[in-house]
Amino acid sequence: MKYVVYFLLTVFVLISCNTTEKDKSADAPVVIQKENGPVQAAVRSAPFSRGVNFSMWFESFSANSIPFTNYTEQDFIDVKSLGVDVIRLPIRMHSMTRGAPDYTFEPLFLKFLDFAVNMAEKYEIYIIIDNHSFDPVAATSNDIDKILLPVWAQIARRYKDRGKYVVYEILNEPHGISDERWGEVQGMAIQEIRKHDQKHAIIVGGTDYNSIGKLSKIPRYSDANLIYTFHFYDPYLFTHQGANWGSPPVLTTLAGVPFPADKKRMPKISADLKGTWIENSLTYSYANDSSPAKLYKTLDIAVSFSRERDVPVFCGEFGVFIPNSIQEDRVRWYDFVADALDRRNISRASWDYYGGFGVFKTGRGNFNSDLNIEVVRAMGFTPPAQIPRTAQPLDESFVIYDDYPNRDYVSAGYWGEKTWFSMYDTTTAQGEYAIQWAGAEQYNAFWFSFDGKKDFSSLAHEGYFLEFKARAEKPAMFDVRFLNSESASVIPWRVRYTIDEKILPPDEKWHTVRVPFDKMTEHGAWISAKNEWVSPKGAFSWKDISRLEFVAEYGDMKGLSVWFDEIRITK
Repeated sequence: MKYVVYFLLTVFVLISCNTTEKDKSADAPVVIQKENGPVQAAVRSAPFSRGVNFSMWFESFSANSIPFTNYTEQDFIDVKSLGVDVIRLPIRMHSMTRGAPDYTFEPLFLKFLDFAVNMAEKYEIYIIIDNHSFDPVAATSNDIDKILLPVWAQIARRYKDRGKYVVYEILNEPHGISDERWGEVQGMAIQEIRKHDQKHAIIVGGTDYNSIGKLSKIPRYSDANLIYTFHFYDPYLFTHQGANWGSPPVLTTLAGVPFPADKKRMPKISADLKGTWIENSLTYSYANDSSPAKLYKTLDIAVSFSRERDVPVFCGEFGVFIPNSIQEDRVRWYDFVADALDRRNISRASWDYYGGFGVFKTGRGNFNSDLNIEVVRAMGFTPPAQIPRTAQPLDESFVIYDDYPNRDYVSAGYWGEKTWFSMYDTTTAQGEYAIQWAGAEQYNAFWFSFDGKKDFSSLAHEGYFLEFKARAEKPAMFDVRFLNSESASVIPWRVRYTIDEKILPPDEKWHTVRVPFDKMTEHGAWISAKNEWVSPKGAFSWKDISRLEFVAEYGDMKGLSVWFDEIRITK
């Protein structure tokens, strides 16, 4: 299963593929012999066939931190042109409420969700409202019905009169809860939805992270308008090589695993993986785990379930993490899995669109220049012709945030479990919204990640600066900094500028703060992949800017709130 660190994935660490020229294969291309002739297929179809997950949108920890401009109407237009007929919309739904006992949704969340539903209906794309409220490590609570029922009652009441394109998914990847208890709770949720909405389809799934092997443990619910889901990431060592999450993140250094197994191309085991289950699996079981026969047999579990129950089945997630996988193998896996699902009449939605498993070459790319067209075609979609982009130094002023992050340049995020971060506070310098940052512990930060690394060299040479409006009620001290990108060969050097009460008086008034690029000082680098700090070496480059950060560098800011508005690069 994919364990996504939600919202922090507005930026993920790219780790270069650990391959050699031989890995890229001077030998003949690997060819998988696909099935010949007819195969057993699911007996009923979902109302949609193939799509994507719009991740990194509604997976934030509060309505106030939803990166609303991560997706726009143009994204719905774009995926429609590919051939997408369903969008699965992961939502950290429980975090969008005001808490116990009523779990009433924040109006801002509903405003943003209405936009997504409106766009899906406008372009005649099914939209799955997926309750993605789950912790990849902590078990699903036995009393989760206390929140599941009220949140689904609100959703059902709100969208009951919408057209056929709205679909509900009760809960993503329940785990650590017994099959019996989850079956009972899921049945209660179905009944709660049906009190208000008898029209729209409901997606249900089994435990063990929506395991295909748990489909048979789902009760025989009496509701006739259900779709049964599972997730497919087999073989796990291939699809999750390089994954930098989990507890602990054991797959971070795994790279270059081929698909299917190939003795000539199997990677060397890194020192930290020696003697682990990963080495054992690669050595003894991966050949079988990655074999077409084994994968077909696994998918046939869903087919048998569909035929036995006379119900539609849906693969709600499948995909391969990008950074450490080899392109040719990744394409081969998508081609194999998509073909196998299609032949079995199983509808599907890949994880994800923008992101670490996405259809772009890296992260959030440009639809007309950065699509991974081989992967897109392997999924059965039709990509547009790609127009190569030539990276040019930025040479003019631009907005980073004014009411919303500037979609053309940045995406936004924050880190800090106890931090309050809102991009939609109504205490503004001008316009509709401002940012409020409160209660940050030391080293907590909020940031704007640039869409691909940006060349600021001309701006730095020509006297540009960072400008923003800020407001503080008490004395505050924090850093503003720019970071270089990070990879196996690139160190994320940083430069910083310290904001204190002399620059931002604690008088509850809005002040304009200007940070000249030439007054920023180098501050070293934190290498995430190694958990290592590197002292300054004069190596920071304005030609490679990946992020702008606001950081509680000097200690906890408990009891402190700082507001920001009209953030821009200007001269």
